[in-house]
Amino acid sequence: YYSSSCSAVPCPVDTIGTTVVAGCVCPAGYSGSVTVSYDGPNYYLSTCQAVSCPAFSSGTNVPSGCTCLSGYSGSVAAISVSPFYNSTCTPVSCPSRSAGTSVPAGCTCVAGCSGSVVSLRTPPFYSSTCSPVPCPTPSIGTDVLAGCACAPGYSGLVMASEVAPYYNMTCKVVSCPASSAGTNVALGCSCFAGYSGIVTAQSTSPFYRSNCTAVACPALSSGANLPANCTCYAGYSGTVIATASPPYYSSTCAPVACPGNSTGFHVAAGCMCPGVQRHRVGDYRGTLLCEHVRSRLVSS
Repeated sequence: YYSSSCSAVPCPVDTIGTTVVAGCVCPAGYSGSVTVSYDGPNYYLSTCQAVSCPAFSSGTNVPSGCTCLSGYSGSVAAISVSPFYNSTCTPVSCPSRSAGTSVPAGCTCVAGCSGSVVSLRTPPFYSSTCSPVPCPTPSIGTDVLAGCACAPGYSGLVMASEVAPYYNMTCKVVSCPASSAGTNVALGCSCFAGYSGIVTAQSTSPFYRSNCTAVACPALSSGANLPANCTCYAGYSGTVIATASPPYYSSTCAPVACPGNSTGFHVAAGCMCPGVQRHRVGDYRGTLLCEHVRSRLVSS
């Protein structure tokens, strides 16, 4: 006594389930629900909506797929429970030789390094060209980041900087020290004429080492030292000249021969008047002195 055409309505497109009566659910990545309705033509009410990509990711929506933003590691997966996605997008820390909060927030190369850090969507999620700057001239060392020192013979410092040229340098050449001559310590200094020793460059204050020492007057001469001038002994002729190479002097001091009318090796050793004993000639007036002594002896 009845005729029925009632049939279960299939779950709508983009939902999961067999029929509305049995129950339909929104697929993963969708928010909302499917409920039965007595009203046609669908006999159900669906509020399923694709969820937008979450923070730190981009894409059309979660069901279509979301990817973490540049500089973030992780992934976004659709799920069937609120918030209908699972996101592990995490900002990547600034890489070695750079400083900053994170790659997305921006990283800068540390002082002493040139280059930049750019965020990427693929591992390691950044590209870094931060490289240590070589030690500048005139300094020595591997690079500015590891530390540079002014070259021997220079005073000053090399300090790392975050702006080009990525260092501040105050290295200045040191002048030649006392008792030496030359352009500067770095190029080389030599002790003055009449001084023995050397001047060598150093990396620590006073940035040189000098042992220049005044050389004593040579044999057959007298004086404080060569730089202060030396003179040949009495009875010797010649000069003493200071030089820059060993023995640091040139001496022509030589004994003066005994003058005429006197006998002996030379004036310094003593000259004697002929025929007169114990009367030594003491200077170049030997001829007159000998005649004077002889005449006194004859008259007496």
